[in-house]
Amino acid sequence: MDGVTARGKTVSPEGIRGWLLAYVIMLGLLALHGLGLTAAALIVNADPSLAGLDSFVPLPSLLLYVTSNAFLILYTIMLYVLMFKRRKSAIANNIIFNALSIAFLLSWHILGMKSTLGLLVDSAPGVIGIWYIVASTRVRNTFTRA
Repeated sequence: MDGVTARGKTVSPEGIRGWLLAYVIMLGLLALHGLGLTAAALIVNADPSLAGLDSFVPLPSLLLYVTSNAFLILYTIMLYVLMFKRRKSAIANNIIFNALSIAFLLSWHILGMKSTLGLLVDSAPGVIGIWYIVASTRVRNTFTRA
């Protein structure tokens, strides 16, 4: 199905290939990573000595961490649905997702659950993701369905 750009030029959707495919795979890997970290946080909270700790993480901090990670995992699944259906809303939702990822990382840092270096390293995929989604012609040409 061909789309029409603002200039009236007909463009066929490009598909999920190249850097867009790498981005989609990275989203999945980050969701799996978040799932693993969430499970580990719950296990360590049950027995802090497994991580060499002698006290529990405060419950509100743990709940924020687990809830925000679960939210990002579910949001990733929704993004996959939007992207594989090639919905135009996938563009805005990917930007929101990456911004939320950075915001959650910042909140974990403020609560003392993430180091400054960890914040900078873990924020890089979100920053690069926002830049890629905004700048990529392939993204605009692939996600065209209303």
